Amino acid sequence: MEIIDAHIHSLPCGIMCGGSVDVTYDKVIEGMEEQRIKRGIFVPINDISWQPVDEMNDYMVEVINKNKNIVGFIDIDISKMHFYNGIINLENNIKKLVKLGLKGIKVHPQNLGVNGDDWRLMPIYRLAGELNIPVMIHCHPGSCPGTIDNSNPKYLEKMVRVFHKTKFIISHFGGVLYFDYMPWLNHENVYFECSGILEALKKHYSLDKIRAIFEEIGYEKLFFGSDFPVVDLNAQIEIFKELVPLKFHEDVFSKNILKFGEEFGWWK
Repeated sequence: MEIIDAHIHSLPCGIMCGGSVDVTYDKVIEGMEEQRIKRGIFVPINDISWQPVDEMNDYMVEVINKNKNIVGFIDIDISKMHFYNGIINLENNIKKLVKLGLKGIKVHPQNLGVNGDDWRLMPIYRLAGELNIPVMIHCHPGSCPGTIDNSNPKYLEKMVRVFHKTKFIISHFGGVLYFDYMPWLNHENVYFECSGILEALKKHYSLDKIRAIFEEIGYEKLFFGSDFPVVDLNAQIEIFKELVPLKFHEDVFSKNILKFGEEFGWWK
């Protein structure tokens, strides 16, 4: 069975988590190969205090040019959108990056220090629909620079409906705090991936409860994602196999995301 990872980190600065995690390209590819994973999505972090955005996007273009098995997502900096022509400048930069081969946008409200319905994010949601690329939104309480509430799905509930022409991928299933809220985001244009929170879900929820949420959303809307190398990749795989009924394994580990990605020219 093929496994495609919908949420992998590799940064040009080479480190994450205060320097404790090696996210250099060679190290990440080596870890993927150990689990026989060839295809995946590299996602940025939207934290300009840690990783400059332009450097991140240049790196992502370099990665996808040397490895056709990797889909690269766009990093964003919304700190200058209030400037004269700030929105237009960001839109033009996104259009340029799409022409260079990046095929999605990552939005991390907590790292950006805003809520998911912030006015500065709305042009990004709109433009993604116009360019026919998906938006991946972080939905899981994490660390600074923002606050826990920035990751609250209540700020996304109207956004995914207003921007119904845009496809959204909700990352981390909301984490333990917001897992129960995920069915309220489950509209036609919304999909979900499980990165980084499977061990916590298993600890805090019963198997029946987890599967009830999965079934309410629909297994056809779920993608496997790990958050590797921040977490143990093998552990994420094995726990997801345990939580998802066997008959849906091929769907959640590869078939769903391959079908989803056809619309956006992933892995052609």
